[in-house]
Amino acid sequence: MKIKGIITAMVTPLTDDGINEAATRKLVSKLIADGVHGLFVLGTNGEFYALSEAEKLELVKIVVDETAGRVPVFAGSGGISTEEVIKLTNQFAELGVDAVSVITP
Repeated sequence: MKIKGIITAMVTPLTDDGINEAATRKLVSKLIADGVHGLFVLGTNGEFYALSEAEKLELVKIVVDETAGRVPVFAGSGGISTEEVIKLTNQFAELGVDAVSVITP
């Protein structure tokens, strides 16, 4: 994969109950239609620190699915412990993320 162009750091659309799937899908499609070259989820703009592991996995699954290979998906898998980061990174890989961004535990 060659990293190029604009890679947008996405916000995470939320409801009182968690991830807003419809809004997330709409945002992904709009950003791609507007010409971004990649999407970055779960950065500081994406509220990664406030989401549970299950919510992070749900968000990544939705974004990868909606992107459907049109642009690469980057995901923040930073965490407090090395074990947590490795586990989350491996789970993201299984879901189809193209690359991760890791904050040093």
